[in-house]
Amino acid sequence: MKPPKVRDETSVNGREGSRQAVKDNEGAGRRVKEALNGREVSWLVRETGYGDSTIRDALRRGPVRSDVAMAIADALGVSVDWLLTGRKNNTLVAVEDAEWVEVPEYSLFEIDELGKLDPLTTTLIRKDWLYSSLGDTSGIWVAQSPARYEALAIDAGSMLFCKDYSAGERMVHGAYYLFRVNGGVVLARFALRDDGSDEHTVLARDIGHDEDQYQIVARVVGQLARPI
Repeated sequence: MKPPKVRDETSVNGREGSRQAVKDNEGAGRRVKEALNGREVSWLVRETGYGDSTIRDALRRGPVRSDVAMAIADALGVSVDWLLTGRKNNTLVAVEDAEWVEVPEYSLFEIDELGKLDPLTTTLIRKDWLYSSLGDTSGIWVAQSPARYEALAIDAGSMLFCKDYSAGERMVHGAYYLFRVNGGVVLARFALRDDGSDEHTVLARDIGHDEDQYQIVARVVGQLARPI
């Protein structure tokens, strides 16, 4: 696991103008809390590399510097525009102008250490609908849930939208992933450390290629039109 990023908050960070001030915005603070989705403030401090007081101020009155807004949006996986304004710029286009993408379906019972086999089938889905529903369009595929997952009210066999995981990609604390373990595939929550969750949680230290360790297959991003 990479060491936490550390930023020098006494100097201009990154490119010129990155510390440009933005207007106080309590609504943005509420959206930061919404996107945190129950995660601790200390998590956001670690993910952004900014100090505790800076992040707590952003929760109270919204990010007041553009560099802080960009770092928070990146950590939370949301757009800066939504964070600051609440606008969603992913509205659907007219059907005659829509782009379509082929979304493959895979069997989780046919995923091994070499990866996925050929898809069972593919379905054409509107690209703008995928982005509107899931916030992404690349590397998306579907598969049936291997078992019931109580915490998300997902039944066995429910269709899940998944996004390919790339080696070295940063995993998101509190997000849900498909893992290979002991020859099978399971759906579980990921956590950087033990946070006391009652859910089936895979910790960073549990991931590897040894016996009884978990191998990452994909991130689960939605169930039908319901983002996760």
